[in-house]
Amino acid sequence: MNLIGSTVSFHLLPQGREALKGIVPESEFLEGFVVDENHLGVWLSLPEFRPATEAVLLKWEYFSTATLEYESEAPAERLPAGFNR
Repeated sequence: MNLIGSTVSFHLLPQGREALKGIVPESEFLEGFVVDENHLGVWLSLPEFRPATEAVLLKWEYFSTATLEYESEAPAERLPAGFNR
């Protein structure tokens, strides 16, 4: 799933809380807007960062789950199967 452009709540593992100590409030959950993602992890814009031109890298190994809201897309319309005469 592509998380870019979504506000996501991450459940941080202990090593994630330790790595982000002093940068974000100490909590087992971290919510932010995903501005990019790559092989290292997700780049987050956080409400604590003003102006919103800064981002923090949350490495994949620093969280166990990610929760977000999304709207599912309607299934693609299929043409009927059969033979034409």
